[in-house]
Amino acid sequence: MTRQAARPVLRAVVRERALDPDQNLILQGEAPQVAHILLSGYTCRHRTLMNGRRQITAILVPGDMCDLEAVLRGWADSGITALTRCVFGEIPLEQVADPLRQEPELARALLHQLLYQKAVDSERVLSLGQRTALQRLAHLFCELQERLQAVGLAEEDEYSLPLTQAELSELTGMTNVHVNRTLQVLRSQNLIRWHRGRLSLLNRPALERLAEFDPTYLRVL
Repeated sequence: MTRQAARPVLRAVVRERALDPDQNLILQGEAPQVAHILLSGYTCRHRTLMNGRRQITAILVPGDMCDLEAVLRGWADSGITALTRCVFGEIPLEQVADPLRQEPELARALLHQLLYQKAVDSERVLSLGQRTALQRLAHLFCELQERLQAVGLAEEDEYSLPLTQAELSELTGMTNVHVNRTLQVLRSQNLIRWHRGRLSLLNRPALERLAEFDPTYLRVL
């Protein structure tokens, strides 16, 4: 979500809340008490099986609303957990549940968020179902570049990526070993450099061709 699109949501924030890595913002099945927009850090939405195995369904970056669907539904079908130190803005439920009575501009921003999240989620399903391992990681890295650049948190071909290989595994549906091998291939082809939590796209056009990346789906409204 761009800075401009997020402004009406940011104006509705009444307080901030900080979480450390691995702390939960909301549990799967829980009813939200407030709505949240991510102000800093990285967090994720995930579904968890009874045996504890977790599938990360979305990576959230600053400017993303974390639990909009849960607020509208009344309960969370996914858990939300901080991946890094995070700061969230809290928004009263009534502001989100009935925005047309409050502020039409806010209603438009919330609709933007829903369409944006649906587009990102649909692209993730396509990656899991049809893209190769190389394409999955390449597409993810290209997508994050676009999303972070939209909120001023990425340079032309570099951004912070403080995730673990285990978290990439949970997101891409690959084993840790497969993620490691795939990263090595991308490095050997001089497409990326990932060092100390910073990802550099060394040949962004080639990486985008490999991923068949088309950023049009990120440009809603």
